[in-house]
Amino acid sequence: MIPFINIGGLEISTWRIVALGSVIICWILFLIRAKKLGYSFYTVFPWLLFALPVGTLGAHLFNKIIPVLAGAESASYSFSGLTVIGSIISVLLYSLLYIKYVMKTQPMQLMDAVAFTFPLSVLLGRIGCLLNGCCYGKIAPDSIKTSFLSVFTLPLDFYIPSSQIRHDYHGMPHDSLVWNLPLLFMLEAFAILVITEIMYHKREKWALYPGTVFASAGTLYSGGRFFLEFMRKEGVVNGTIFNPWHIATLVLFFIFFSWLCFSLYKRAKHLSIHT
Repeated sequence: MIPFINIGGLEISTWRIVALGSVIICWILFLIRAKKLGYSFYTVFPWLLFALPVGTLGAHLFNKIIPVLAGAESASYSFSGLTVIGSIISVLLYSLLYIKYVMKTQPMQLMDAVAFTFPLSVLLGRIGCLLNGCCYGKIAPDSIKTSFLSVFTLPLDFYIPSSQIRHDYHGMPHDSLVWNLPLLFMLEAFAILVITEIMYHKREKWALYPGTVFASAGTLYSGGRFFLEFMRKEGVVNGTIFNPWHIATLVLFFIFFSWLCFSLYKRAKHLSIHT
């Protein structure tokens, strides 16, 4: 764990450094793609620039909403840091409105072009989670120690410096293995990135309806994260098997899956007319 680095006596969060770096990388790559599509730097960059405070504000607001969703016991939960879920919803709404009413163009084609930044930002951003020691998983079964699945775990000692971790794993042997949840999130994001890029470059050949690529990325991300959340060390909601993040990802999944179904319906309708 390296949650902070000191530069000239100033303590800086490694999570924030990685988050900022991932944003800059995604911006540069998308600006290159947008230029190839005929959009100038001065047309696209303001959209991206304003998305940063919008996403940050949305993340902070979502951190306030999730404990409310958790019910009466939510006061005992700790939701530290920003959550990508709130950023996604706020930036998505902002982007659709900005592209349509400020850039004066159809949003769906640009949303497909920018879709790769969705999983790429998660892939890069989770490096910050590893450095920060957050988003830690449950204790893995003892049988995992002798199986290939152990590569997806970390020793509990990795997290011991954190007082919160010591509290959550009180009484557990220090040689216990914990699910490396950030790594699993990164692997999920990498798979989605590959699928998203294949779909984008095949969109014309496959006659994909505009918006299908982005909707697919969102559906895969939210669906995959829902199942990975069962491995998170987190309090559950009112005695259920679900933690508050399950609720959040279900909301996302409903939004993106509905969007994807609509896109596939429009594609099928278009193909039926032209055959």
